[in-house]
Amino acid sequence: MKEDKLKLRRKIYRLVAEHARTLDSLEDVYNAVIDSVGEDINREEAEYRVRAALGTFEEGEIPEEVDFPFISVIEKACREHPGECACNQVCECKAISKSGGKGKPVLDIDKCLSCGLCIIACPEGAITDKAEIAQTINLIKKHKRVYAILAPAFSGQFGPEVSEEQIKSALLMLGFYDVMEVALGADMITIKEAEEFLKRMDRGDDFMITSCCCPPFVRMAKGFRPKISGMVSDSVSPMVAVARFIKAEDENAKVVFIGPCVAKKTEAKLTDLKDAVDCVLTFEELAAIFEAYKLEPGAIEVKMPVADASHDGRIYAHIGGVSKAISTSIKNLNPNINVKMRHGNGIRECKQILDAIEQGNLEANFVEGMACIGGCVGGPGKLKDPKTSAKAVDIFAEKSKVKEAVLNTAAQILAEKYKDKVELSSHKM
Repeated sequence: MKEDKLKLRRKIYRLVAEHARTLDSLEDVYNAVIDSVGEDINREEAEYRVRAALGTFEEGEIPEEVDFPFISVIEKACREHPGECACNQVCECKAISKSGGKGKPVLDIDKCLSCGLCIIACPEGAITDKAEIAQTINLIKKHKRVYAILAPAFSGQFGPEVSEEQIKSALLMLGFYDVMEVALGADMITIKEAEEFLKRMDRGDDFMITSCCCPPFVRMAKGFRPKISGMVSDSVSPMVAVARFIKAEDENAKVVFIGPCVAKKTEAKLTDLKDAVDCVLTFEELAAIFEAYKLEPGAIEVKMPVADASHDGRIYAHIGGVSKAISTSIKNLNPNINVKMRHGNGIRECKQILDAIEQGNLEANFVEGMACIGGCVGGPGKLKDPKTSAKAVDIFAEKSKVKEAVLNTAAQILAEKYKDKVELSSHKM
């Protein structure tokens, strides 16, 4: 995305947050933001962009609750680049085509994996996703117990000098009741997946396919690869797991997930998962809220401890982290098992691996897939370079006093306490 388009996108996010802070009506927020950005772009494009930032692609009333679809094309913003545009190039599922032979992109929602990579690939910012910035702010206004859950990729996203403790403190200052690591849920799911792998190998399965934390890969494997869909783990994502445990512990809780992933917006609204997370924010959207509230996390002196998860739960954020965490737990449970790992780095590699499984020529018995290059740290809602972020994730992971997921007593206690109440499996994605 061109720099000027990225700045416009983030300006709109900031304005939505600024006005949502003082205005309760989403219609009032819309009108206030439109008045502020009308001079930057033509009215029709401005209306579409602002409405998307408020959670809708349709004309009419702004919804209190955001729903499908989550990605759309802003026709007035498209400059019809000749030849193969960047948005087409990154879409491995061929969900983007050109209308009537012209250059304007058309999105086929039925084919779309909701990865969001086309959003940042489009130079004109002509493809956009819905945001729940105003809905999150209203949620905090209306409910006393709104929890923020942070994706493992949050380390380093707000700058090398900003600690994880300062990010947590900033979120509490925004009005969140508490802040927890999604990596705690990763610890729970790591143990579940390790046990599932052992059961599958005992019964003679050839493969187990995972990356429950990556909805686009799971959808590709389950929905677009029917021959191998039965090899995919039925685990819910760490996001859903930790949100469900929070709500089991606190019946008045509302939960907001914060991460780099656009696909999480879709996942959170799926029928059998929507009980878990109430709103989803990207790091990009959270940064706009911090700016609107004039909060500088790096300047906060009070630092709240962040100590929910193990080293292995935290490394879910980058490519290979899921494989490493689960294989470590597998070896802990059964040192004699032969674990042969493969991981797909990006949708293209994931597709190649799935092809190899179908053809019966993949030398592995455990497969991890990540839609974004580098893993979650490469998500479209990120703020920093994936390689830099991955290093920050590893540094934070090393600070954990618990190294392996199976040794996280907090995760074990929660899992045991609510084993009959919290569902960690799902057959839909």
